Amino acid sequence: MLDSLEGRAKKRKDIVTFSAADLHAARCAVVLVHYNSARDALACLRALNALTARPACVIIADNASRPAERKALLEGWQALRRADGCEPPAFLHSGQTPPGTDALFLALPENSGFAGGNNAALRLLLATPAFDGVEAFWLLNTDTEPAPGALDALCARLNARPDAGLCGSTLCYAHAPDVVQAAGGCTLCPLTGRTSFLMGGAARSQALAADPAAVEARMACLVGASVLVRRRVLRTVGLLPEAYFLYYEDAAFGIEARRAGFSPAWAPRSLVIHKEGGSTGARGGGHASSKPARSRLMDYLAIRNRIYLIRSYYPGFLPTALASLAGVALNRLRRGQTDRLSLIFRAAWHGLRGRMGRPDNRNLS
Repeated sequence: MLDSLEGRAKKRKDIVTFSAADLHAARCAVVLVHYNSARDALACLRALNALTARPACVIIADNASRPAERKALLEGWQALRRADGCEPPAFLHSGQTPPGTDALFLALPENSGFAGGNNAALRLLLATPAFDGVEAFWLLNTDTEPAPGALDALCARLNARPDAGLCGSTLCYAHAPDVVQAAGGCTLCPLTGRTSFLMGGAARSQALAADPAAVEARMACLVGASVLVRRRVLRTVGLLPEAYFLYYEDAAFGIEARRAGFSPAWAPRSLVIHKEGGSTGARGGGHASSKPARSRLMDYLAIRNRIYLIRSYYPGFLPTALASLAGVALNRLRRGQTDRLSLIFRAAWHGLRGRMGRPDNRNLS
């Protein structure tokens, strides 16, 4: 079993390289984390069924969803498998050993967040000898629908980039499939902790015509909605950092991977439609409504985790990151959300103090 990123990998000057063996879909496992979004998850599974090449395994980690949602997803997946002439998924609880099947449903006893759900699935796969031949893990949001060639394109880009340890897709908005949400990843401003999507808002045709190397040169981290991670990265760096619960864990993992010598990559032709906020209801500024929508929980997590990330990796910029929250407060005032002001400062304080993990609802009032 792997430890999380609490024990951070030391920065190395050597470049990590891989064997010449090509990566392909049959050497990849797909990891989905589900939380109360069975309809979206089933749409994602249907899209996975249409991939041009089948992965070695698909595993769903259910983060203690409501019983009706968990049942709807499991029964829906069983029906999809039967229609495809395949065995139903194996239903497992934590600690159980999976049988030799290519479909696993892991029922978790509590909601451990995005990173925690992914890590539970990854630990299971990494500890199971039947999956020793899996060389990469596709971490995919359940509110996405990948194009048939999405996984093939990710594999091809990593084959072309032996120095890269993880690769992201071209994410496009579900409400506007020809508009790019992110070309694989984001930039990160250490002064504020803000991230910005690469090529966000561009036409999909522009992304397909772009030079991936030029985009990769600006990339600080990948967007966690669709990331293919080599097994060796997990063995070297560790699993996703669970302290964040939700938001910024992909940025922290990307920083750790880069410090360990693993570059990020982008596969322009790995097209993935992203509904954005399938489990949380969050909506960014690129949505059709044009106005971002965030619950108090999402506001709290985004601010707390942003400050914690700066504290962890760029402590010298903490004063400017904290000062930038004045802009966040001003935005909330402009939206008439005066009740969010105390939440903003409480979240920042918790990030500074390292009060992380699953948030207490009492802190959201």
